Amino acid sequence: MGEVRTPVSIVCVYNDPAVLESCLAASIKAGPGASRQTEVIPVDNVSGAFASAGAALNHGARMARNEVVVFVHQDVYLHSLPALEAAAATLLADPAIGVLGAVGVDHRGEVIGAMRDRVVPLGRSTSVPVDVDSLDEVLFMVTRSQVLREPLSESPDLAWHAYAVEYCLRMRASGRRAAAVDIPLTHNSMTTNLARLDVAHRSVGHTYAGLVPVRTTCGIVGGEHGAGTTSWPVRRARGARTFWGESVRARRVRRSLRGVAQDRGHARQVVLADIRLLVDDVARLAGSSSIRVIDPSRDGTVGEAEGLERNGLAFSAATLRWPGVVAAVAAITPDQLLLVSGLRPEEIAPLAATATGPYVVGLARDTGLWLLLGADPAALTPLWSRPRNRPFFVG
Repeated sequence: MGEVRTPVSIVCVYNDPAVLESCLAASIKAGPGASRQTEVIPVDNVSGAFASAGAALNHGARMARNEVVVFVHQDVYLHSLPALEAAAATLLADPAIGVLGAVGVDHRGEVIGAMRDRVVPLGRSTSVPVDVDSLDEVLFMVTRSQVLREPLSESPDLAWHAYAVEYCLRMRASGRRAAAVDIPLTHNSMTTNLARLDVAHRSVGHTYAGLVPVRTTCGIVGGEHGAGTTSWPVRRARGARTFWGESVRARRVRRSLRGVAQDRGHARQVVLADIRLLVDDVARLAGSSSIRVIDPSRDGTVGEAEGLERNGLAFSAATLRWPGVVAAVAAITPDQLLLVSGLRPEEIAPLAATATGPYVVGLARDTGLWLLLGADPAALTPLWSRPRNRPFFVG
């Protein structure tokens, strides 16, 4: 018996038609196996007709024909429309779920739901809905009847932030579940918009004071005074713990690379850096004509996202089985920038041994271990020249 699926209405508010066309629209056109009843409702906000995401998305929901409405960002590439429809069927089958999304954060701070965030895999995979504190706005779904009865917030305090967080808390306050489940996607984000995020968090924290602290993908909503009031000594202590943990991991990786590095004359330095935030600068300094990102499949599933773009450069991303990862590293071309992310420590040395040219190894607590090929390490030094980018362990 096949997987139960239901058609959906995909609602997206956009302000950049080119981004919409290269990401969400392209993935829907390329995605095989979707129900013919599944529809896409783009909401044009190029001229700023809508003052908030909630207002734009509610407008789209009122035009929906299907019983499940999916709200999604314009810069998302959907890898599996059948998986999206299967998640919608799960939502309809469980009346206790008030809102279901692709990525959330649970009460321990763990990211639930597997996705690719720009160039790295993120989140714990789950094939069944897992309760979360909040969901990210990147993709979430509700029933049409519910959202018409209980629309998204159009509060000016939220505007373009935390509207999914607010909806999750509204559902939880009424006794319904907010949950995350795997809906494979790549979020090809070019920017991080933090303007008035603190205002949105304060508003949500004040409205749902009985449920705070609330963990989100953009920090902790702490209550009436927001998430940004953590004292300087506490922030410094947290930063020191993160630096210590990253340095310990970096030392282990450096030791595993000793034979490979000495044999090939490569530096064994491991940088501490969030490659999500630097990959575009890497491509610029390397003079690359394209960016390719791959990560190893952990459950046997594979997927490709082709035809994307980052700052005018061709961008592609893929999840591959291990032999495919090794083959991609061995076949890299001189003008191609290749990033292998989501690696485990024991995988770095054999993969680096396959490389025919220089490479850079890096890691960060939130994004894991990565291997970069196709760029001169010396040219990239300015990107990780701060003391914070260098592990304090030596040797």
